[in-house]
Amino acid sequence: MEKPQLIREDLVFSGLRFNVVRRRYIKPCSGEFFERDIVIFPQAVAILPFINAGDILLIRQFRASLNEYIVEVPAGVVDHGETPEETAKRELIEETGYLPRTLEKLGSFTPTPGYSSEVLHLYVARDLEYVGSRPERYEIIEPLIVKFSEAYKMVLEGVITDMKTALIILLYNSKYNER
Repeated sequence: MEKPQLIREDLVFSGLRFNVVRRRYIKPCSGEFFERDIVIFPQAVAILPFINAGDILLIRQFRASLNEYIVEVPAGVVDHGETPEETAKRELIEETGYLPRTLEKLGSFTPTPGYSSEVLHLYVARDLEYVGSRPERYEIIEPLIVKFSEAYKMVLEGVITDMKTALIILLYNSKYNER
């Protein structure tokens, strides 16, 4: 099936962390035009850090978009010139103080392809070494050590509602069948 042809893109909004563009397309089969507003968001990473064989490190973080604290895995945006692996290491140190010696990629996903260009890379981190946290000035974070089995239950019971956190826990559980 032929893709619609992008014929124009206009900047609608320029923000601190993302931009919004309006794209105008032409359908290949009918020649009709249509428009979509797209959030241009950089690639990001989410990390499931294991403190030991059964315990993981989550964070309780204030999220201004919800005006609430939520429980989630450490995560962040890939900076210009960084690889996702480098970002995973940097974000884990910033948010938890731990440097992973081992990173395993679980996959890459598009969280909201209906309106956003974001690609999210998921990693499992092991063999952690504490080097001291370096949170960004706007981050309000509290680390939480939780048994993986408890985190899995928190997802199933709706306590963990963050999509990236639920996905990485469920995907890890599916791959390794741990409960």
